[in-house]
Amino acid sequence: MDLRDLSYFETIATTATYEEAADRLGLTKQALTKAVRRLEQDLGGPLFLREGRGKAITPLGEVLLERACRLRLTVSDIERELRGHAQGLAGVVRIGGGTTSVENLLPAAFRALNEQAPGVRFELSIGMADALKDKLRRDELDIIVSPCHGEDETEFDTQVVLRDEVILATSPRHPLLQRGTLRIEDLAEARWALQSQSLSLRAWLDAAFTTHGFPAPTPLIESDSMIMLHRMVEEMQLLTFCGRYMRRALVELPCPQVTMPRNFALMTRRDAYLPPAVHLLKSVILKTAGLSGGLTP
Repeated sequence: MDLRDLSYFETIATTATYEEAADRLGLTKQALTKAVRRLEQDLGGPLFLREGRGKAITPLGEVLLERACRLRLTVSDIERELRGHAQGLAGVVRIGGGTTSVENLLPAAFRALNEQAPGVRFELSIGMADALKDKLRRDELDIIVSPCHGEDETEFDTQVVLRDEVILATSPRHPLLQRGTLRIEDLAEARWALQSQSLSLRAWLDAAFTTHGFPAPTPLIESDSMIMLHRMVEEMQLLTFCGRYMRRALVELPCPQVTMPRNFALMTRRDAYLPPAVHLLKSVILKTAGLSGGLTP
């Protein structure tokens, strides 16, 4: 089995058409078709079925794709391990995080690591948790700092470094602040600025309302940009749902029924090779967070 054909197959299997795969690889469709035929001949069965202009992967193809991804990650780990031995405490650390972790943990950690290992450079990706975890799975990042759920502890190596709560927040001028601690029924007429429904925070908030017998909030403004949401909350006296660390100029609106505990964890691929600089960064972040179990607001 040709490893180059296997690499081509992985790209074909993860794109919509042969044409898209050919564009991504800089090859012709005919060259990719020949690569798939060679693999099918070696394996004794079809890897794809034709569906109009597209394709559908077969059960044999699914097994091969899983093995191809695993092999690619293994080869990548070997290359990085050898490069790590050559470079020592140098090279590039690829790290990802959301706004909360980037603002509260990483600046001090980067400064401390730079003092200990000035040859290390950083590639920082800022994004939503799901996107960062996908990049970690694909070996596009070495380490991420992200909200951690039960399934993450099974898939990744995790260490909690930051403890936060997601709370109701609003403008300092909002009239509901005069009422003290609230219950969900007090929010029936509230106007909202919220994250999109695809995000876990929004799903948790919606579930909190429906569990208590109330319809989920219908936001006046919906966006994945917390900066924009905060501006709209201040300007229009809306309610939002955000981490206590990230409320900035907003103030907390106490409502225990819609207060969500949240842990942020350092995550790496289980059993993956980590360069020496990544191990050092992990220890620096843990020291920055405190060894007692993570920073709290």
